[in-house]
Amino acid sequence: MKTSQASNKLWCTTPLQVALFAITGVQIANAGDIRGNISAQLDYFFSEAPQQTADWQGSGSLSADIEFYQQVADNVSLTIRPFVRVDSENEDRTHADMREFILTTDGQTDGGSAWEFSGGLGQVFWGVTESRNPVDVINQIDNLESVDGSDKLGQLMLSFKWFNDYGDFEVYALPHFRERSFIGGEGRPFPGFSIDRTATQFESSAGKKHIDAAFRWSRSFDSWDLGLHYFAGTARDPVFVPVSTTELAPRYQQMQQTGIDALGIYGDLNVKTELVYRQGDEFEHHAQAVSGVEYTMVGALSPLQEKELLPEEWCGESTRNPFTWFLCNDRLDLGLVFEYLWDERGELTTQPFQNDLLAGLRFAFNDERSSDALVGVIRDLDHSSTTLSLEASTRIFESFRLSTELRAFSSTSEDPFLRSLEDEDFVRIDLSYFF
Repeated sequence: MKTSQASNKLWCTTPLQVALFAITGVQIANAGDIRGNISAQLDYFFSEAPQQTADWQGSGSLSADIEFYQQVADNVSLTIRPFVRVDSENEDRTHADMREFILTTDGQTDGGSAWEFSGGLGQVFWGVTESRNPVDVINQIDNLESVDGSDKLGQLMLSFKWFNDYGDFEVYALPHFRERSFIGGEGRPFPGFSIDRTATQFESSAGKKHIDAAFRWSRSFDSWDLGLHYFAGTARDPVFVPVSTTELAPRYQQMQQTGIDALGIYGDLNVKTELVYRQGDEFEHHAQAVSGVEYTMVGALSPLQEKELLPEEWCGESTRNPFTWFLCNDRLDLGLVFEYLWDERGELTTQPFQNDLLAGLRFAFNDERSSDALVGVIRDLDHSSTTLSLEASTRIFESFRLSTELRAFSSTSEDPFLRSLEDEDFVRIDLSYFF
């Protein structure tokens, strides 16, 4: 029986249902879940732009990151997650991306094992360490969104996962490569050289159409979570080759990577490590590693009140200021983070963390606003350059969250990777509405 136009309008009540009907012609009666955030962001650089065409110190932008989830049929679901940002100063940072557009089905075998099959644009994260994740090789970095590589582009993939008593098995086929995005001459922080993306090179004659493959096995053993992986395909991080006297072009090489990630939990102590070995025809075979510990002091400041070391009037509701609020918080958890970053290539490395030490403090205030903060310092033991980062956030009202990010760079003149960031210290303030 045909469905009338009136029924069409009645059934398509959510943006996801409208999109599904427009793309597939299939109507889905039950409403899906919609969540995400809309944010306003302000960036301010403490110094004028040193060497590029950017003539601004402050900029503003608006972004939307929205996820639509729809149960299409029994054991079949669709996730659509678009992202868009509009920036007031940098045209390159005004961009849009489909983070996810992936169809997933799952089930169980007769033996009780569970399986999951997915196809489309997806995101996969591997890793356990704080400062850097060399094992995380599936998705390309969205360089326009963050300086630490934490934001990723959607990756076209087919994946199969099998969960049983012997561990979790994951297999990926990645049929299309995505190039890394870069800040242009109008953007900040500036990498120190101009990049001509129109001259991008690939080692493989298939270019972006090279089909990459990845496999991962993971399992928990008592106090340890262990993961092993293998990747063969186009390296996500490019090298740069000169194409003129003033410009460089990214070149994406073929590589094979074998790696391990491990997380050990012993009460309040976490032991973390990531180790990879990379090989390929165009670069030196080498190992990279990030290893460290994080120790959490639960209720770190509670002894101050238990031993009556604070004046009684400090902790009254009417007398609290930011300083006394911090000292009187007997629910504060303080984490001590230490990590060592190593690259076997030493001075010949193509990435900045070849012999570096991270020391950090993680604050979980456990208050009604879910406030948290992370302070970290990375010190290059070869060139003495220092990178300071501060990330903090707190909830405002019921649905808003205020976040702050600070990045500062010092003594970078001798560091070949960070020297261009000497005058690029900045603070970022983000107010997000979650729904």
